[in-house]
Amino acid sequence: MALKSHDVLVPGSYFCDVIFTGMPAPPSPGAEVYCRDVAVVPGGMLNTVVAMKRLGLKVAWAGVLGNDFFSRFIREWVEREELDLSLVDVQDQPFRRLTVALTYQGDRAFVTYTDPPPDLVDLVRQHLDGATYRHLHFSGLVVDERMPALLRECRARGMEISMDCQHREQTLDDPLLRETLGLLDLFMPNEVEARRLTGSATTDEAAALLGQLVPLLVIKQGAAGASCWQNGECRHAPAPAVAAIDTTGAGDVFNAAFIAARLAGAPSAECLRHGVVAGSLSVTGAGGANSAPDRCALLAALARHAEQCG
Repeated sequence: MALKSHDVLVPGSYFCDVIFTGMPAPPSPGAEVYCRDVAVVPGGMLNTVVAMKRLGLKVAWAGVLGNDFFSRFIREWVEREELDLSLVDVQDQPFRRLTVALTYQGDRAFVTYTDPPPDLVDLVRQHLDGATYRHLHFSGLVVDERMPALLRECRARGMEISMDCQHREQTLDDPLLRETLGLLDLFMPNEVEARRLTGSATTDEAAALLGQLVPLLVIKQGAAGASCWQNGECRHAPAPAVAAIDTTGAGDVFNAAFIAARLAGAPSAECLRHGVVAGSLSVTGAGGANSAPDRCALLAALARHAEQCG
């Protein structure tokens, strides 16, 4: 019996995001603030999974759902998206992961609760032999003493490996972090994360240090677009001007579009443009998964972006 084939394996735990938008100011103790709108949507690594699915990739999410309200909501939502849930363990106990996002005047604040998540290394290992994957993507930088061995095994299986960053306390002074980065094909922090990770004052300084460790470095720069460094060359893609409603998950949607273009054989500069345009489209609504474009919407936006950029 032939193994099931996927384009991408994405391990990790869901989030349920409650996003309040259009707040005039942050709330203060004893006061009530009314917002313009609210949305309840999948979040976290599901931003990337949903965006990849909409862009036509065969994506496998390896994770856990429980029997609580938030898990049930997420399951119903992703089933409507026709996501492959064959690698999701549905448990008969609560598994709650909730973030409330408060968006006001171009900034955000978050309140989060999570039950203990499953082990990411174990999640990947338990599914390696049941299917084949072209690409393995982690939604954050995983610094774990077992990770280098896992990454080497995945590379031996012919899998390309990418990681986003997220906030991490470790820096390049950590030998395990450096070893982990050196085993990636693609690293995708934003500029704040890249500077924190390297202790650098500027994005260019951070890129010079990280570029010595990873063959393809992508640094997301928000409304300014994104840049990538490969083989000693730097390329930049500006972001189209959009009316931003909520930036939650925009980086995750960027990752999905960049990887989708890369798996289709596009050069890095074109992958960068796909990521920037997809990420920009995602901020025009609440939540990354909710506003991630499908392939037709992305192609139309890419054509408009090309005209604007000449």
